[in-house]
Amino acid sequence: MGQRWAGVLAGEEKVNLKVIIDQDEEKAKKLAEKYNVSAGSDLISIIKDPLIDAAVVALPHKFLASTSLQFLKNGKQVLCEKPGARTAAELTSAIKAASQNNCRFMVGFNHRFHESHEKAKEFLKQGIIGDLLFMRAHYGFGGRPGYDKEWRHNKELGGGGELIDQGIHLIDLARWFLGDIVKVCGFTQNAFWKSAVEDNAFVLLKDQQGRVASLHASWSQWKPSYLLELFGTKGYLIIEGLGKKYGGKERLYIGKRSADFGVEKEEVIECDTNADNSLRKELAEFISSLKEFREPSPSANDALEALKIVEEIYRAQK
Repeated sequence: MGQRWAGVLAGEEKVNLKVIIDQDEEKAKKLAEKYNVSAGSDLISIIKDPLIDAAVVALPHKFLASTSLQFLKNGKQVLCEKPGARTAAELTSAIKAASQNNCRFMVGFNHRFHESHEKAKEFLKQGIIGDLLFMRAHYGFGGRPGYDKEWRHNKELGGGGELIDQGIHLIDLARWFLGDIVKVCGFTQNAFWKSAVEDNAFVLLKDQQGRVASLHASWSQWKPSYLLELFGTKGYLIIEGLGKKYGGKERLYIGKRSADFGVEKEEVIECDTNADNSLRKELAEFISSLKEFREPSPSANDALEALKIVEEIYRAQK
């Protein structure tokens, strides 16, 4: 993600990328040379640098909140990678620091900015499929050789497994499409990788209107897949794929219910398959929030609500 963000930041006219920091300074230098910027491993000096206005924090989950907190305490604006923290308590401390120092703090759920999701949100607002009845989604891939030895399978570094990794994207989208969640039910499963964290998560969420989102995130889905379905009284919206390894496509299907309760017609919209463009839109929202002195959308509070749901499911498994 650090490499992806470096490319996005370097290509944005409204941003002056100054420095790339990594605990492995040689890796930082190699990436920085590509964009003709500085590199280093001394995070503290950058946090206190008066010429730095904002930071993008892309680190393993353990370090997201603590690093964001340091930037915020020193008056820097922060765009942090999801999930923002391992726990709600960690994230709350950073949110308080943002408020105390009048800083914007955005946790980036970039899926909201994929073209298919933006269009689906707008069509839902327009009533194209009538009143929303329910949401259903699955998201997953099969990992790679040695995946169980990587940091995402380390509970101390990740805070959990697939639920807090890809699953939290689905939880955020459920809140985005449905609204505030009032009822949570979920199960985790260590089906294949047998590491210290879950490789599958199954979640049911109910909103204030009684609408339900059924979600499944998996690290044992051998054919990578992303599917999000929204069914309404007049039809449906189905998002298939996120580009790259998820079938190399991103499509939005719009179906209209017929008089006999079948499908009257279905329209297919081919959407942008460049996932980095979702980061560019996310960055644009962050910059706009700075200029307009408002909370970004999604905000760190959105991440906090999603983390509370993750924690509730983890507690239920003990």
